[in-house]
Amino acid sequence: MKDSPTHKIEKEIESILPTSDIIFDELDYSIIDKNKAEWIKVSELTHSVILVFDCYTNKFVFVSDNIPSLYGIDSNRLILEGHEPIIEIIHPDDIYYGLLVRKKIYSLLKAFSAEEKLKYKVVHEMRVKNTRGEYIRIIEQEHVIELDKSGNIWLMLSVIDIDASHESETTKSHLFNFETGEQIFIDLSDTLEEALTNRELEVLRSMKQGLLSKEIAESLKVSINTVNSHRQNILQKLKANNSIEAVNLALRLGLLNK
Repeated sequence: MKDSPTHKIEKEIESILPTSDIIFDELDYSIIDKNKAEWIKVSELTHSVILVFDCYTNKFVFVSDNIPSLYGIDSNRLILEGHEPIIEIIHPDDIYYGLLVRKKIYSLLKAFSAEEKLKYKVVHEMRVKNTRGEYIRIIEQEHVIELDKSGNIWLMLSVIDIDASHESETTKSHLFNFETGEQIFIDLSDTLEEALTNRELEVLRSMKQGLLSKEIAESLKVSINTVNSHRQNILQKLKANNSIEAVNLALRLGLLNK
């Protein structure tokens, strides 16, 4: 339905995709058919889900055969409906963050030179529902594979794998340079209604280390009441219910990358 929440999120995704004045006559769609065999081979060898998205039509032009068995999504729905079927299986708590971070990342990509656009991949972590109805963590590695003649982003390839590392419960995203190994983590601190003070950030870093208020007070040479006041301000500003939630939100927003 066109007025459904899922459809609205799909339209918001379309609005932030890194496209700019692509000219149809400059697009050589034979490239897709030429590369399909290679995409199929990669999917079969790695057991990864492979998706190729056309930023001109806002549709997927390739979906690997293994996505129905892993995530219960009909491949034809993705071809016909774009991101909507994917949005339906993403954990609700990851959708808002995903939109924020992708908006910033795509804005960065769009500003790169044509040569730079092909050197970076975007690494997203998120939780999605599998065929058993369980939420699992996945890693999506997304990179530009074709530009139009004017250097605008046209085709983007995504490689999706189950995250077996479980290094953190926090889902994050960043840009990664293939050539240099440089990682660009995204700072979303400007999305807060009220920024955290430097002292609150110090307390937040100590909370991340698992320190108690007494230990934080001793470290910062302030009273426990002062620390508790900072903790309360942090929870309010991050709209978190507890310290663990506050730390996870801070990690997502890039507040602890500095």
